[in-house]
Amino acid sequence: MQLLTDDNIKYRPRDNFSSIAWNVWHITRIEDAVSNILINNSKQILSEEILNKINVTITDTGNAFTEKNVDTFNEQVNTKELLNYRKKVGKNTLTILNSLTVNDRKRKPTQEQMNRIIKEGVVTSVQDSIWLVDFWSKKTVSGLLTMPITRHQIVHINDCFKLVEDYKRKRV
Repeated sequence: MQLLTDDNIKYRPRDNFSSIAWNVWHITRIEDAVSNILINNSKQILSEEILNKINVTITDTGNAFTEKNVDTFNEQVNTKELLNYRKKVGKNTLTILNSLTVNDRKRKPTQEQMNRIIKEGVVTSVQDSIWLVDFWSKKTVSGLLTMPITRHQIVHINDCFKLVEDYKRKRV
């Protein structure tokens, strides 16, 4: 199995908005916030220490990113540390999922939890980002597990596979 290189991970075709790095950041930030703030009402994994290691200053999901923002992100991001963040979030989410009861799955996020999404910089005030607050507030924990925790990730993982194939074609 061939491992991806930094070039593969940061590659963004000019006719495509995203890179693998952006996709990993995007799904990980959403999973971190949704599983910790909205499902478990606990502290996110993302911290100043992790931001410093990843070498980024943003805390939002990247929903309102432009192509220029993605390019800047790709130039700055430490992909090894981004992967470490992804692994920490995934392990933490499994712990949260294993602790859920049937009654937990019917619960909706509170207004306090939705306020934390804004306060902690998970979303920005830009329409392409802030709409997530309304979307997530209407979901039960079961709904959040379906979208975004699973379906959303599948969409972006598929995007990553397409980017790998495009990178291979461009390099041949």
